[in-house]
Amino acid sequence: MKLFRSETKKKRIKNAMLKEIYKDNLKISGQAEYPEKKPKWPIVRNLMAIGLLPLLAILVYILLNNFYFLGHTHSQAKPNNASTLANSTREEVSGFIEPAGYGVNPSQYQAFLSESQVPLRKIFGLKVKKIVIDPGHGGEDRGAVGILGTKEKDLTLDIAKKLRAKLDKHRKYQVLMTRETDITLSLEERVKFANSSGADLFISIHVNSIPKKPLNIIETFYFGPHTDQDALLLAEKENEGTGYTMKDFREIIRNIGNTLKTQESNSLALHIQKSLYRNISKLNNSSRNWGIKTAPFVVLLGVNVPCVLAEVTCLSHRGEERKLRKEYYRDKIADYLEEGIVSYLNK
Repeated sequence: MKLFRSETKKKRIKNAMLKEIYKDNLKISGQAEYPEKKPKWPIVRNLMAIGLLPLLAILVYILLNNFYFLGHTHSQAKPNNASTLANSTREEVSGFIEPAGYGVNPSQYQAFLSESQVPLRKIFGLKVKKIVIDPGHGGEDRGAVGILGTKEKDLTLDIAKKLRAKLDKHRKYQVLMTRETDITLSLEERVKFANSSGADLFISIHVNSIPKKPLNIIETFYFGPHTDQDALLLAEKENEGTGYTMKDFREIIRNIGNTLKTQESNSLALHIQKSLYRNISKLNNSSRNWGIKTAPFVVLLGVNVPCVLAEVTCLSHRGEERKLRKEYYRDKIADYLEEGIVSYLNK
C-alpha cells in the first residue's frame, strides 16, 4: 500500500510540474494559458449562447442542496454504518485525502527531486543530441609519461578523435571536442566550452598511472566526495592548473545538488566502466576493475550536464604502454568507449 501511495504521489507531482512548464511556454509564446474549449454537446452550446446556462446551474445547485439537507437529517436519525465503513476503508487504502483542485504544493518538488531512485531522464523523456569529448591534458601539460616516453596528452587526443569518428557514424549525435590539437587548455576553458556549446553529455578521457602498483587499473569517475585515498590524490593531480578562483568556485559549487546530473553521471560511468574492463581484461589478465567512483574533479563539478572522467587504461603498466603505442590498440579502446556510451544511450 505504501508503494502504491508513493507511485500515485510521484505521478501527481510529475503532472503538476509538466503543467507548469507548459503554462510557462505558452506565456513565452504570447498565448493564453489554456486554449478555450468548446462544449461537446449542442444543447450546452445553445444554453451558453442565450445566457441560460448560468441560471440553470444555480437552480441545480439549490435543488442539490435541498436534497443534501433532507438526506443529511435522515442519516443523523439512522446512521448508515455501511457507508461510514466504506469511507474509512477508502482513506485507509489511499493513505491520504485527495486535495481539492489539480495543483501540487511546490514544496513537494524538492522532495520529488531528492529521491535518487526516481529516474528523471526516463520520466521526462529527455534525449541526448550533443556529446562533448574532452581529451585530457595537452600542450604544456603532458599528463602521465610512461617508461618508454609515451605521453598521456597524445594518447587521449588520438583516442578522442577515433571515438568521435565512431559516434559520428550513428548519425544521431553531434560530437564536439574540447581540443583537436596539442594545445594547453585549462579546466575552466574545458568547462566553459561544454556549457556554452549546449552539451547533453561530457566524457573526459585520461590514462591512469600508478607506478607503485604493477597492475592495469581501469576506473571511471563522476563528481562526488572521494571514495578512497587514491581517488583523492588522483583528483588533486588532475585539478592542477584549474584556472578557477575562489569566487568562481563558490558559483559552480551549486551544481553539487543536481539530482539529474548525479543520476545520469552514475549510469554513464557504469556503462563505460563495464565495457572497458570486460574488453581490456580479455587482452591483459593483469587488469583490475576498480569500478566506478566519485571524486572531486573540478572539470566534472563545473559541467552542468551528466559527465564522467574515464581512466581508460594504465600507462605505468609496461605491457599496456607498449600496446598503447600501437594505433590498432588505441582504436580498440575507442571501440570500448563507444560501446559503453551507446549502451547508456540505448538503456
